[in-house]
Amino acid sequence: MLSENQLLNHIYQTAEMGREGIQSVLKYAGEPRLVSALNSQLTEYEQLKNAAGSMLQDRGEPPKGVSPVAKASSEVMSAMKAMTDRSAANIAEMMIQGSTMGVTKSLRTLRDCDVRDDNVRRLADKLLKTEQANIEEMKRFL
Repeated sequence: MLSENQLLNHIYQTAEMGREGIQSVLKYAGEPRLVSALNSQLTEYEQLKNAAGSMLQDRGEPPKGVSPVAKASSEVMSAMKAMTDRSAANIAEMMIQGSTMGVTKSLRTLRDCDVRDDNVRRLADKLLKTEQANIEEMKRFL
């Protein structure tokens, strides 16, 4: 069984990767509606990351971010895909793939965690709802 702190770290890292993914493709997005949607999602991920980080610190544990190697690898892959095809549809597809991975990992992590704190449960649910809403929003650009 995973601890609530491990779940909070998962939320922190998932939000961080979402943020990183958006930042790596944002400079290639030309369509104003897509840029606006991505900026909105960036703000949501930042709020989730900050909330998880605060909850961890309140519990006496510093948040553990994503490794620099994972960040760099993700950024390079995203940049290569976006440079070769800057269309809104391609960028939206990349974002959908990232959010789908976030949903899958979050569901798996939640299943393996005994969550007793309602605030932790609400934050985990908010992450899932955010990822699912982001997927639906990006589908408009396909």
